[in-house]
Amino acid sequence: MPIISYYESVEDPGTGEITYNSPVGLPTPAEVRRRWCFGLPLTDQYGQPMDDRDILSYLMMAVKDTERHLGIFLKPTVICCNVESRGLEQGEEYEVEEPPYDYDAQRWQNFGFLQLRQRYVSKLEAFKLVAYGGQVSVDFMHYPDWTKLYKKSGQLHVVSKSGGVPMLGGYPSGYNTAPFAAPLLSRTPQVFHVDYTAGLTKEQLSEDIRAVVGKQAAIATLGVAGTAVLEGVSNYSLSLDGVVESVQTTASATNSTYSAHIKQLQQEVDSFFDPKTGGARTKMRGFTMGGI
Repeated sequence: MPIISYYESVEDPGTGEITYNSPVGLPTPAEVRRRWCFGLPLTDQYGQPMDDRDILSYLMMAVKDTERHLGIFLKPTVICCNVESRGLEQGEEYEVEEPPYDYDAQRWQNFGFLQLRQRYVSKLEAFKLVAYGGQVSVDFMHYPDWTKLYKKSGQLHVVSKSGGVPMLGGYPSGYNTAPFAAPLLSRTPQVFHVDYTAGLTKEQLSEDIRAVVGKQAAIATLGVAGTAVLEGVSNYSLSLDGVVESVQTTASATNSTYSAHIKQLQQEVDSFFDPKTGGARTKMRGFTMGGI
């Protein structure tokens, strides 16, 4: 699958002006100005406007922060294993490297599927059972009827059918441990080689996720812009006898020009991720449970 970038730049041939758009539907610098910084000049005290490249960098930080909170990619992302031995180039042929998956006989018999590390899988690129010598025991892509992919949960089920590779001889049709029982020990690390594409498509990127990315970018934008303009005046005094003038501004360690707007946006972002109210991560990935 071709790699899709988060953002692309477009240059106007007439004016040479550069604008930014998102092929995956994320907020753009122009949208941050229009929606979450509406009516605010975003200029310094000399009237110089903030560059869209700066807002774009804040957007990328917001995208990565949102991905960490949600545990999912916000765009279709190409994931491959063993990239060095295969000579794959990052940014051209893959984006994220993962180690191959382990085989555990007990786990497979109990659950009957591989749990991929990423959710919202849009496409399975490669799925092989590879022995330590490098030989491919089973290339499951040659048997598409065997694999059942649950895209949102990232679960990859395998149910063999009659016929096929010799190693399956003697196992009944539909017996889900058949593809693995013959050549493996009860626990064998890194034998399932899986390449896949995971992450939200443009159609799956909901408006609330877009909004939280834009709000986080606006918080960073306003924090910088607020220090570049003159603060408000909270107190002013003039003594004519001694010709003394005193001006007290609203600036402080916790108060800046846009501090009220920043505080409101931050509360909305915190509420979106707050696990006490269900949490966006739970909505996107389900409950995460662990034990000791």
